[in-house]
Amino acid sequence: MLAISRRYLRREAGRRRGISIAREPQDEIAQQVAVPILGHVAAGPLSFAEENVIGQIGVDPYLVKGGRCFGLKVVGDSMIDAGIEAGDTLVVRQQPLAEDGDIVVAGLGDEATVKRLRYSPDRIELQPENSKYAPITIGPEQMDEFRIIGRVVAHIRPQTG
Repeated sequence: MLAISRRYLRREAGRRRGISIAREPQDEIAQQVAVPILGHVAAGPLSFAEENVIGQIGVDPYLVKGGRCFGLKVVGDSMIDAGIEAGDTLVVRQQPLAEDGDIVVAGLGDEATVKRLRYSPDRIELQPENSKYAPITIGPEQMDEFRIIGRVVAHIRPQTG
């Protein structure tokens, strides 16, 4: 469906399974925006976070509207059930707030992780998307150290071939 909505495919009326290629995806390469990849993020337990530009990635301009975005390489497997695997690059919109259920990059002290954000009346939970891992619970005593670094707006898997 994404391909049709981006006008890569065209439906041919009156034909069963009538779909043809309207344009090739590489036609849009020149329209991409460069996003810096700032380092790695743990998809597992919290780990030390350090900003270090390690490259850049081209993304569609609509992904980066409305704020500063950056990329992070994923290390670990705590988000595999959300389709995020080790080696993927996350495109993260830098923002200090997120909604319940968003996948975020969150920090606690000097450590950071990527998890699904869940709010409850007395705590915040960072939930993994892999049953091998337990949620990270942020209680009232840790709120001063907790921050949302940004919301994940896309993830890109390296092409293998």
